[in-house]
Amino acid sequence: MTVPFKFKKAALNDLREISLYTRKNWDTEQEHVYMKGIFACFEKIANHQTHNRNFSHIEPDCLIHKISHHLVVFRWLEDGRPEILRVLHEKMDISLTLVR
Repeated sequence: MTVPFKFKKAALNDLREISLYTRKNWDTEQEHVYMKGIFACFEKIANHQTHNRNFSHIEPDCLIHKISHHLVVFRWLEDGRPEILRVLHEKMDISLTLVR
């Protein structure tokens, strides 16, 4: 079975930081709820159920979808899956943080 999306290392690091921050500032239950929501968002992206903004002017083929206070930065792979490049806080400067 093929996983419906792929992660860049930077995105995995982002997810780890979001998880730790949420647990530290709220609690474990809220961490689970928030992370579950983010992964549900990845599923919706993979199923073409989201409206995305084109950010190709910053990174070729780059798209962004907002969930809560975060921006999921991704691009489509040749096999039709989204590759999650970053998961950034909405206040971050995207042009300075995108790393392939």
